[in-house]
Amino acid sequence: MASRMLALALATLLASGSALAQEALRAVYRADGIPLDPTDAAWQEAPAVTVTLDGQTVTEPMALEAAVGEVSVQALTNGREIAFRLVWEDPTEDRFHVVAKFSDAVAVMVPYRPSDEVPITMGGPGDRVLILHWAAFRQENLDNGYADVNKLYPNAVYDWYPHARKPYRYPEDWRNQYALAYIGGEKLFRKNTIASPVREVVAEGFGTSTWKDVQRAEGRGVHVDGRWEVVIRRRFVEENTSNPDWGPGRRTFFTVAVWDGSSGDRGGRKALGYAWIPLEVEAAP
Repeated sequence: MASRMLALALATLLASGSALAQEALRAVYRADGIPLDPTDAAWQEAPAVTVTLDGQTVTEPMALEAAVGEVSVQALTNGREIAFRLVWEDPTEDRFHVVAKFSDAVAVMVPYRPSDEVPITMGGPGDRVLILHWAAFRQENLDNGYADVNKLYPNAVYDWYPHARKPYRYPEDWRNQYALAYIGGEKLFRKNTIASPVREVVAEGFGTSTWKDVQRAEGRGVHVDGRWEVVIRRRFVEENTSNPDWGPGRRTFFTVAVWDGSSGDRGGRKALGYAWIPLEVEAAP
């Protein structure tokens, strides 16, 4: 009990959002475009900062100890978009989300108001944050087709989808009226037929996270040599939706969170950076 109270007190202190002495991340300008491939040589142009992660100890479900202790972050920009490359050690490749098993994932969070006074606990009332969330199970669906019951449980009887032909292409074979009814309505249908492993979420405090109606963020993740390498890319300004106050020549902040599926991480149970990290976006020379 004492250790939990100490962890909560520490989390409350850190949740003030102070950037402390953390080294700033510089998003390097690159006119030739930003590759989604995290192994592309272009990423050698971008300096990296190491973000220390701690267990989430503010709200249930908690993780008193972080399964992932740190993540390396780089950033590139072409003046219209920004992309983050995130790398962390993880010997287990968890690409499925099924009963009692969870997917690896990573997220970048940016405040709408470019200030380290925004509560780092997913923002606060009137202080919105943007969360760009990549998940390995969504990458699996896009790379290798929809992870149906026969793939997850090869010895089990699997379902029949009259609206799609095997092998189920994802998300193409789910874009029809039969799939809409099967999935459970228009909102769930749109969530499950986005051709990207990244989801855009907004929040104004923990427990308020909401999927955005406009979903245009992109990403790509690969598991190599016992680590995940993930790129998350988004336009600074997306039309017909809200956007953070960021862009070329501007300074804002960010932090990250990582979910380790093998450790039971899911939802609020995760490893995260409890301090805002300065993000400096280069303008075109």
